[in-house]
Amino acid sequence: MVSLVSSMEDAKETGERPPVNVATEIKAPDSTTVFRRHDLDALRAIAMLLGIVLHAALSFTAIPWTVQDTRQSDVYSILFAAIHGFRMPLFFLLSGFFTAMLWRKRGLRALIKHRGKRIALPLLIGCFTIIPAMWAVSAFVQRPAPFGNQNAAVWESVVAGETDQVRQAIETSELSVNAFSQDGASLLTVAVFLGHTDMVEMLLQQGADAKQRNGDQGTALHSAVFVGRSDAATLLLNAGADVEAIDANGRKPKDLLNIDFGTSNFIASSFGVPLDEDTLMEERSKIAKQLGVENEFRANQNQSGGLSRDTINALLYQLPVFMHLWFLWFLCWLVAAFAVYTTLIDRIQISKLPKWLFCSPLSLLWLVPLTMWPQSFMSQASFGPDSSIGLLPIPCVLAYYAIFFFFGAIYWDLEDETGGLGRRWGSLLSVALLVIFPIGLDLVSGVFGIFTLEHPGLKSLIGSSLQALYAWMMTFGSIGICRQFMSGENKRMRYVSDSSYWLYVAHLPLVLLAQWFVKEISIPSLFKFTGITIVVSVFLLMTYEYGVRYTIIGRMLNGPRQRPA
Repeated sequence: MVSLVSSMEDAKETGERPPVNVATEIKAPDSTTVFRRHDLDALRAIAMLLGIVLHAALSFTAIPWTVQDTRQSDVYSILFAAIHGFRMPLFFLLSGFFTAMLWRKRGLRALIKHRGKRIALPLLIGCFTIIPAMWAVSAFVQRPAPFGNQNAAVWESVVAGETDQVRQAIETSELSVNAFSQDGASLLTVAVFLGHTDMVEMLLQQGADAKQRNGDQGTALHSAVFVGRSDAATLLLNAGADVEAIDANGRKPKDLLNIDFGTSNFIASSFGVPLDEDTLMEERSKIAKQLGVENEFRANQNQSGGLSRDTINALLYQLPVFMHLWFLWFLCWLVAAFAVYTTLIDRIQISKLPKWLFCSPLSLLWLVPLTMWPQSFMSQASFGPDSSIGLLPIPCVLAYYAIFFFFGAIYWDLEDETGGLGRRWGSLLSVALLVIFPIGLDLVSGVFGIFTLEHPGLKSLIGSSLQALYAWMMTFGSIGICRQFMSGENKRMRYVSDSSYWLYVAHLPLVLLAQWFVKEISIPSLFKFTGITIVVSVFLLMTYEYGVRYTIIGRMLNGPRQRPA
C-alpha cells in the first residue's frame, strides 16, 4: 500500500535515467546491479486502492461497522472476505521486498532514515490529524437511531425502557423482535445491557432468540455477565441461552466474569452505562452460581489485585490508537527487526539457496504450515487475518505479517529474473478463488451452509490452513499476473502508485461520510457502493494533485516531485 520507494526518485538520486523495460537498472554504492520491479510497484498501488473498495463495501454487509446501509447483501460480505483474505499479506510481502532492495542499494543507515521519513513521520502526524478526524466522523454518523430504518421514536422507547411501547412496535411489525442495532447488537442484548429486565422478559415472550449472535459473535448472555444483570441472566438461561457460545475473542459467557471492574466500567461508561463496583461483583457472583462456576469465580476474586491481565491487555492491545494506520506501526516494528536481519543474512548466503524452495508452488508445502500457526490464534469467526489497532501489535498478528515481510525480503535476494514466483498465475488465482476461498469462507462463517464441521479443533485446523493457503496463492498469483501485463515502466501507473499512499491514508473518514449520506437512499446497493468508491477516489486524487503532490506532504510521503511546466 505504501509507496515506499519511487523509481523516479531513485533515478534522480543516482543521476541515471531509467530505461523503459521490465526492470529499471540502478547501480548500488558497491557497484552491484539493482533492478527495480515496476510490476511490483503497480501491484503495491493496486493493493492499497483495494483498501478503499474493501471499506466502501462494509456498510452493505452484516459485519459490525460504523455505518449500516438499509440495503445489505451477502455479496458484499463475500467481496470483503475475498479482498481481506490476501490484500495485507500481499502488501507486507511487497514491503519486505522493497525494504531489502533499498538496503542493498543504499545501506542500513539510509534505509532507517528513509523509513523514518516515509513511515514513522506520517504515522505520527496521522495520529494527530487522520485519527481524530476518524473519531469525529464516527461520532457524527452514529447520531441516527441505531435500528437502521426504524424510526427514532422506537429507539427512544427502547433506551427509556418503555416496555409497552416496544411491545406495540413489535406487534405492529414496526420493529422485529430480533432486530439489530447500528453497531450489530441484538435488541435483546440492548435491553439486557441497559438493565431493562421487564423488556427482556417481554422480548423472550414475543419469541426473541436467546441464542441470537451479535456482530461480535457474542450473545445477550455475554452482555448480562459483563455488566452484571443476574435477573436477566436467569431469564435467558430459562429460555435456552447457550452457555458455551464463543464470541469473536474466543470467550464464553463465564469467561467475562473475571474482567476487572476498571475495564468493565470503562467500556460500559462509553455506552452511557456506568457501573458500581460492589453491585457488579455481587451480581456476577449470582450469575457465577447460576453457571455453576461459583468456586472458580471466588478463587479468581481472592487472587485479583491491582491491574488484571485483562485490563493490561485491553490497554495495550485493544485501545484503538492507530485505527486504519496500524499497518504503518507494524512496518516500524518490522523495519527494526529487519535491521537485526541484516546482520545475519549475508552469513547465510541466501542467494545460494535453491530457488524452487521459494519461487515455485512447492514453497507452499512449508509456507502454509508456517503461516497457519499464527492464523490459528486469531478470530475463528471471520475469514482472513485480524487487524491490530492498539498501542502494541498483537503478537500472533505481528508474527503472521512478519512471515510475509521477510519472505519478500528473501525473494529480493533470490533475483527471480525468470519470473518463477507466480508463473502459473492463472491456475493459482483460479484454484484460490473458485475452490479454496469458498470452502474456507463457508467453513469459517457458514455463509453458504454447505461445508460444516462440528469438531472445534478440526474446524480450526482446516480453517486456518485454508486461509493461509488462500493468502499465499492469491499473493503469488497476483505477482504473476502483474509481471505478465505490467512489467514495463508506465508514467500513468507511476502516478497512481505515488498517489495511492495518500488515497489510502486519507480515505476512511470520507468513506464513512459517503456511506452515511447514501444509507437511507432507496436505490440499488451496487449504485451506492460504486458511487462511494469512485467519488471518494476522484476527490482524493484531486486533493493529491493540487494540494499534496508538490507540497511538503507529498515530499514526506513519496519524496520530491517537480511540477511539469
